[in-house]
Amino acid sequence: MSSPYYFAFASLLAVIPILLLFKVNIEKIKENPAEIGKVQTKFFIGVAIAEVIPIILIVLGMMDLTAVSTMEELYIPGQIVILSLVFSPFFIFLQKSVGVPEEAKQVVNTFSFIGMAMANAIPFISLVCLIMLLP
Repeated sequence: MSSPYYFAFASLLAVIPILLLFKVNIEKIKENPAEIGKVQTKFFIGVAIAEVIPIILIVLGMMDLTAVSTMEELYIPGQIVILSLVFSPFFIFLQKSVGVPEEAKQVVNTFSFIGMAMANAIPFISLVCLIMLLP
């Protein structure tokens, strides 16, 4: 596997599980906003576990960091990374906008920003690494 695809797969393998974790935990917060501390702790532990393989893929990709010969080699991996960067805030925005009781709006809003930061961390790193591969 060539170096750009390590970063693309790292983005996908980070975003999908983190968004699933976010979905499960945001529903718990909507049901009971008082349990935000416990829910956030479980979310952070889940994110740490979900990011193990993507971090390994990024390290492998950075070990093989040689510039590509043509720009076309970066089109598909770049599109995958950008798609993951765009999809995750869109998904999180939809989750925070649907079925939120009035007393939970502030807590859900705060948790949503935390979720966006967690979901976009690996794709941003992947994007920077893809830029470093430019000829």
